Amino acid sequence: MIENTLREDGGALVRVADSGPRCPHYGVCGGCSLQHVPYSEQLELKRRRVAEAVGREPDEVLPSPVIWHYRNRMDYAVSPELAVGLRERGKWWSYVDVRACLLQSPEADAVRNAFRSFALERGIPGYDTRRHSGILRYLVIREGKFTGERMVAAITSEPLVDKLAEFSPPARVDSLLNGINRGLSDTSRADEVLIVRGGDTISEVLSGYRFRIGLNTFFQTNSYTAELLIKLVVEEVSGSRTVYDLYSGVGTLTIPASSVVEYAIGVESDPQSVDLARRNASENGSGADFLTARVEALGHIDADVVILDPPRGGVHPKALGAIVSSSPSKIIYLSCNPAKQGEDLAKLRGYRLERLVAVDQFPHTPHVETVAVLSRGARL
Repeated sequence: MIENTLREDGGALVRVADSGPRCPHYGVCGGCSLQHVPYSEQLELKRRRVAEAVGREPDEVLPSPVIWHYRNRMDYAVSPELAVGLRERGKWWSYVDVRACLLQSPEADAVRNAFRSFALERGIPGYDTRRHSGILRYLVIREGKFTGERMVAAITSEPLVDKLAEFSPPARVDSLLNGINRGLSDTSRADEVLIVRGGDTISEVLSGYRFRIGLNTFFQTNSYTAELLIKLVVEEVSGSRTVYDLYSGVGTLTIPASSVVEYAIGVESDPQSVDLARRNASENGSGADFLTARVEALGHIDADVVILDPPRGGVHPKALGAIVSSSPSKIIYLSCNPAKQGEDLAKLRGYRLERLVAVDQFPHTPHVETVAVLSRGARL
């Protein structure tokens, strides 16, 4: 028997009669806090979370087709002592030196462990976030689950290309990069990207479409459930004339949507993502167009359907106002933050929530993706 609930902050309060987490770091690492809960019960927890956040039961809760080794990106923090892993739960200053992670592939494990040994042997100083000293800040590994391609990026406080060129990974690496972050903020995002070996992108194939991904570009972290999201969106936009995809990234939703509508336009503020989206559209034979713009700066949106896939902070209030005043017939809102999504949905006056689907993008964690489909004609 399992008694469980989800806290407001997304944490889980769970009592389990028979627990058996597979990860050796479970209980200390800040990663998979639901690993000891049977997967069917995890889905039930997430169903409840979505219902509480949005105010109605989801019509479906779609499981991830793969629940181990599913992440296509991991950002491993590096301690001053060169522990390479994740932060201890509730202690941002404490590091778990991860030797085996069940979220990414065994090959990624091998690369991470080899890189730790390499950094120790070469005497590369880890970065101290308190003193703002040292060099090595993060190790980022991105993978194409359906292509086998892999990107490895050392995020450092100063260029380290010559030394990184000496690293010999034990598994396939198509792109070895040095991302430079000279700022004080603790982030794996690079202000400058230097190529050590290979190219500056890797490819992933989703639902028959090939997407190029860069170090800093947003991409759904679970390729298997990303295909479920694409299927849902394509179903909902099929036959429409004009679709605007706001927060479009590298075109993951815009390009598939373009195959079933007359016009598909993606709007994205990150120039690199827009460049890659245009390249992805061209290489996939898609007629999708992409604009470099902040969503909140848009005025009237001349669209039958608007797709929203914002960051965790939700849709900018100005953008919500512009959408309502533009009056598209349908809105499709994807979110990894159901609580914020619920707040935003309440502001879409004159729209009715027709469909709500929860997609388990993040097995063994409290997080869940939701797809809300709204039609014009009535208040929520």
